[in-house]
Amino acid sequence: MDTLDVMKKSEEVGSPERRKAMENVVINAREMGCKMQIGGGRAGGINLRYGAIGYAVLDINTKGLVKLYASAHPGKDAPEEYRKAVNDFIESREELEPKSFPINTYGHLEAKVEEIGPQVLVEFIEHVISLIRKHYYDPWRDLHEA
Repeated sequence: MDTLDVMKKSEEVGSPERRKAMENVVINAREMGCKMQIGGGRAGGINLRYGAIGYAVLDINTKGLVKLYASAHPGKDAPEEYRKAVNDFIESREELEPKSFPINTYGHLEAKVEEIGPQVLVEFIEHVISLIRKHYYDPWRDLHEA
């Protein structure tokens, strides 16, 4: 399954609105430097990752389910300040209603991608990318410059 297959399936399983919302999120994420991976599982979907080691940002599957990550580094707990900043952002946006809150590693949203709308998800991606840069990239730059 490739990206186009995922988009087609999202329309078949959901609606043209779901496909449009997913495309909007994916296009904006790519413009911000995220990489896409096609997700496995029966539903199929898209995993958005950022940076050289693929920090987790957000997943969307063809059923419209959205997963937000509060722990970006694969296999490591996020710093408390990072997790708090992600949760503060989620709490400040009424469109982002997780099934359980606060999010420690990742959380699924109650609403489907087309109900949430792409704009707030794009804002979430921007916010998470800035946190990844601050918490994972900037400390390395400081060491290199020392």
